[in-house]
Amino acid sequence: MASIAEMKELESAETPLFLFDCTLKSGDVHRWSTHQVTVGGQTYDARILQHNLFEMKSSYDEATDGISKVSVTLANADAYLSPIERTIGWKGARVTITFLFFSFANNAPASDSRVVFRGIANAPDESTEMGLKLTLTNRLNLQRIYLPETRIQKKCPWNFPADAEQRTEAVVGTTYGKFSSMYRCGYSADVTGGAGNMNGALPFTTCDGSRSNCQQRGMFNKDDAQNVTARFGGVEFVPPSIVVRSYREKASHVSNTLDNQAKYNDCIPLVYGTGWYQPPIVFARNDGNLSHMEVLLGSGTITSVVKVVVNNIEIPVGVAGANMTATGWYNVVTDGNRNGAFNSAFADASGSPVGDPYGSIASLSVVVPNAISDGRALPSIQVFIRGLKLARYDQTGVALGDGFTNNPAWVLLDVLRRSGWTLDELDLVSFANAAQRCDQPVPTMDLNGNSAQVPRFQCNLMLTQARSASDVVRGIRNGSGLFLNFNPLGLLRVCVEDTLAEQQAAKPDGSNSATGLNGGWPAYEFGDDALSGIASRANGESSLRVYSRSSADTPNRFTVEFQDEFNGYQQDSYSLLDAADMTSIGQEISASMPVLGIPNYDQATRIARPV
Repeated sequence: MASIAEMKELESAETPLFLFDCTLKSGDVHRWSTHQVTVGGQTYDARILQHNLFEMKSSYDEATDGISKVSVTLANADAYLSPIERTIGWKGARVTITFLFFSFANNAPASDSRVVFRGIANAPDESTEMGLKLTLTNRLNLQRIYLPETRIQKKCPWNFPADAEQRTEAVVGTTYGKFSSMYRCGYSADVTGGAGNMNGALPFTTCDGSRSNCQQRGMFNKDDAQNVTARFGGVEFVPPSIVVRSYREKASHVSNTLDNQAKYNDCIPLVYGTGWYQPPIVFARNDGNLSHMEVLLGSGTITSVVKVVVNNIEIPVGVAGANMTATGWYNVVTDGNRNGAFNSAFADASGSPVGDPYGSIASLSVVVPNAISDGRALPSIQVFIRGLKLARYDQTGVALGDGFTNNPAWVLLDVLRRSGWTLDELDLVSFANAAQRCDQPVPTMDLNGNSAQVPRFQCNLMLTQARSASDVVRGIRNGSGLFLNFNPLGLLRVCVEDTLAEQQAAKPDGSNSATGLNGGWPAYEFGDDALSGIASRANGESSLRVYSRSSADTPNRFTVEFQDEFNGYQQDSYSLLDAADMTSIGQEISASMPVLGIPNYDQATRIARPV
């Protein structure tokens, strides 16, 4: 069987077809095409009246190359499709579109096939007695997904499992792992190996997210079987005001809880790699001599806290049994595991904890003397952290377990998983190959001019404000020379931008090239001459056009800010100026590079110069 690349070079090729596989929320699968054909043992109904799939273009803003939306009109004269909207609904259906050439003379495919689009259906744009119009959004269009995904709120943000299937998923995240929407709550009282209390003889099916409901269901601290749960993710506890007397103070005074820095609906940070940041302070209260504070480090399991600085004074980690009143101390209360923990500094008369357990959220307890913060104003807290433990895979796609890494390939994989991508939609081997390339050492010099080696690409990223996942993905791949596309099976893969010899040493799928170029292979060759007439119109005129942007849209100075790993991860910046262009137009036009996670000058230089 011919390949698509070979078939499309023929003067008289077979009929090109797009095959639509639509999986509804109910699990029912519908298959359509412009003609009724049978491919791979599956019959595709002739329901496609119109589509825009031939309008492929480079879509930089959508984080990959390809069409961002597909509009398709389906034949509905028999009213077959109308009841689906009323009973199941088209919204949320998963659609995969495959391209091939089909021979109607032989009633069989004439070429291999290739997945060109994966998307999600919206509700019908229009429904008439003749047709139904659907818009499909590319799965890589992440503009409406925001990261960090967890917000600070009084009620628990985790989804409560409502039926037996969801409770089974909640035990260990059978299908989606730790990224399952049911995993972080994990209520599964009627499942073997699960956790939680029963509602009499039956499991609970609802939860309003309050502390009382969480306690009733056995997920706040321990369940009736004494399984440690502590899954509550709400931020509810505020210590009460107390009457205190400070050292050398004659009279007592009321110590109120300070207005917390962390406001409801603010984001709980996502921390990748290593760096400094200011995490949100949940509360601060002074007991007369010491100020006690709780800080939300981030969502997910972190590696470690290296340093804590309060009001520009570094404080040590707490040591059990030592008197650290003079210096203050900090302790990690929870590292972000699903089972949280309580701050022992806040308990009732019986010794039972009264605070929040912060399930799936890393939290920090900070205590400082009045010499550093007297409790009258909220202090400034800066944390130097080694961030999230990320999933990694070997070059056969086998999981290596979670561990600390700032490799941009694994950071990108984690961002995609948080954005809804599942393992069976991802080419894990490509991520492993990209990670290996990013880890390769390259020579550089430190600030003192000494020779050093660093990984080719790293990513240290502190997400503290909500931004679209599309911006995050674009920033990571731009800052590390990565790009995304689909492999022939329709799996999302990541590749590293490099020289042609390194990036495409072997002939890529779909290439029409007959010979290599500079040690590698072009993805495609086209022209309006003897090499390839694909760019020629019927009258012999070339269809190629070159466009340019105005001077106002073409910056001649690019800048990028980053935390320099060779300078204690202090904030720094790199600027690149095209002096010739500035002289030519007589003005400087500046812009920030859309990159994230740059760790040093060397990587900033290598990323900026190709621009």
